Amino acid sequence: MERIKFPDPDSVLTEKPSLKKYLKYFLFFGPGAIVASVTIGQGQLILGPQIGAWAGNKLLWLITINIASFAIAYIGCRFMLLSGINMMDLFAIKMRKLNWIFILIILIFVPLFTAAIVTTLGQSLEWMIGKGHYLLWGISFCLFAAFLAIAGRYKVVEYTQAFFVAVLGVGAIISVIVIKPDLLDIIPNFFMVGNVPDYPEWVHQNYPSIANKPVALFMLGYLGTLTFTIVTIVGYSGWVKLKKWGIFKKGDLPNIFNIFKREGKINYLPDDKKEIKKAKLLLKPAVIDMALAFIIISIVSASYMIAGAYLLGPKHVLPSDVNLLKEQAIIFSNIAPWLKPLYQISVFFALFGTVYAGFEAVSRMLYETSKGISNKIRNMPYKKFMLYLMIYILCTGLPLAILSYLKLISILLILSITLLFIGVVGVIIYGIGALYYTQKILPEKYKLGKIGTILGIISIILLMLPFFFFFL
Repeated sequence: MERIKFPDPDSVLTEKPSLKKYLKYFLFFGPGAIVASVTIGQGQLILGPQIGAWAGNKLLWLITINIASFAIAYIGCRFMLLSGINMMDLFAIKMRKLNWIFILIILIFVPLFTAAIVTTLGQSLEWMIGKGHYLLWGISFCLFAAFLAIAGRYKVVEYTQAFFVAVLGVGAIISVIVIKPDLLDIIPNFFMVGNVPDYPEWVHQNYPSIANKPVALFMLGYLGTLTFTIVTIVGYSGWVKLKKWGIFKKGDLPNIFNIFKREGKINYLPDDKKEIKKAKLLLKPAVIDMALAFIIISIVSASYMIAGAYLLGPKHVLPSDVNLLKEQAIIFSNIAPWLKPLYQISVFFALFGTVYAGFEAVSRMLYETSKGISNKIRNMPYKKFMLYLMIYILCTGLPLAILSYLKLISILLILSITLLFIGVVGVIIYGIGALYYTQKILPEKYKLGKIGTILGIISIILLMLPFFFFFL
């Protein structure tokens, strides 16, 4: 095949260093806003303050090691932006079983997550409005979010999620500023990797159902709320393609997948230094976008955990399945009465943003994963695929929410297990495959260097770290 030429990168990427140039970099923030909005939700509002309440600041290092999931996401995205081939399509050719594993994880655990989000979103609305039943509120707004996801365009999702993230960030930062925490006590805990506290005595006495769960399970569940999950990793690949980043800057490359499928190797990338330099510049928008998402997620997550440590812990308060959100209003309302409405608004935006962007993310992920193993899905319009998936999610997730209302299942338990598989197990599997095929399939000049490879391996190990505490 004749070697291609990479498109010219955005002019801002080639400008000389200046404040104006770096301010323009914020215009690349788009897909990362969706990732941040999907990520900042139940985990930060429920599990984060809960962990802060009983562990203090000692588990802040979980936020730090979350950078590993962003490194893994970048490796997979980098492969596609350079080669034009989605990592899930590559898995479908080289190791089809991986696609089926990811599909099964999503089909099993997304309905569980839907049940959790229906419950928490409904509780937030019932609390804010002061009337109605939370289950009816939750179901109504999930249906509304599904309609918006199906009827809306990608740009609408991107812009609305950027707004939701801004509201959440402001609320979280204000809460911590007003608390005036001891930074000398907080900052070292971001780097004390492996420091795992036991439950304090008051948790054993007042919350035996929580104390009976292994600390490692809480750690993995919370890490799953922070990570670039398997849903957003694959969804992100679809979004950067819509943004026309990397090799897609001049448009789609429809023949590349079939050529690679036929020949089994990538022999169309240029090998001269000028083109390789352009390729590296074309990766920058994704790097900037991911970096901004990581910073926002880390700030908000740390804020809610710190607030839990300073406000919930001394009062010996943990959220329960009955009051997942109200008990944590203390984070805001005990500081100043006017902050309670801000907390309520932040909660609503966090949860509605999660379900709205989540429908888009899950649909994009399953579409990209399935089309490599099914020609029928490959030829199906994306919106039609999304409609079928929404019907499945709602028909399975809403009955589970009703079972939660009847106290037949625990929202906190299914939330922890779901986030464990979607946010940790799935990402580790994806990371191993992405790193292996990046080094095996890409031409020599486009592979990760020694440092990049080592960092990729370390990232996978960091995500696996909390598993080891099950055996300690």
